Amino acid sequence: MRRRELVTTVLGDVVAPLVLFYGLRAVGVAAGPALLAGAAVPAARASWGLLRHRRVEWFAVLVLVLCVASAATALLGGGDRVLLAREALVTAALGVVLLASVPSARPVLFTIGRLTLTEAGHSPDDWDHRWASSARFRGIWRWLTAGWAAGLFLDAALRVLIAYTLPVDVVPAVHAVQWFAVLAVLLVGGQVWLRLPRHRELIFS
Repeated sequence: MRRRELVTTVLGDVVAPLVLFYGLRAVGVAAGPALLAGAAVPAARASWGLLRHRRVEWFAVLVLVLCVASAATALLGGGDRVLLAREALVTAALGVVLLASVPSARPVLFTIGRLTLTEAGHSPDDWDHRWASSARFRGIWRWLTAGWAAGLFLDAALRVLIAYTLPVDVVPAVHAVQWFAVLAVLLVGGQVWLRLPRHRELIFS
C-alpha cells in the first residue's frame, strides 16, 4: 500500500503538474497561468484526500494553503518566481516537522521504520524494548531524523535559489529532477547510516 501511495503521489504531485505546465506552454499559455494550472493538480488531490478521509490531515491542509496563497500572490502581482519558489515551503515545513520530532518519544524516522517492520509481518516489540532500554538505539534514530530534516532544509534553500536564478521555463523540470535526487540521497544515505558496523547489529539483529 505504501509503495502504491508513493507512486500515486509522484504521478499526481510531480509528473502531472510538469506535463500540464509544459503542455500549456507549448500551446502559447503564459508561464504564470500554466504554473497555476499545474499547482491546481496537487491542490485537487489534497482536497479529495480531505473529503475522502473526512479528517484533517496537516500535509493536505498545508498543500491547499500554499496553493491558495501562491495563487493570491500571483494575482496581486507577485510574479512567476513566487509560484516557482512555493515548493520550497513544502519541503521546509516537512523539515520542521522532522526536526521537532527529534527530542520526542517517537522521532518520525523511527515511527516510519517501526511501521515498515510491522507491515513486513514482524513484531515491533523488540524495537520497542530497545527504544526503552538503549540510549544508543534512540540516538541512531534521532540522528537519522535530524539528518533528513537537514536534507529537506537544504532542498528548500536550493529550490528558492533555482526559482530566482534559472529561466522560468527551466525551473519546473529542474525541481522535478531535484525531487527524485533528494529522495534518493535521503533513502540511500539513511540505509548507509543504519548499516554502519557500529549500528547494524543493534538495528537488524
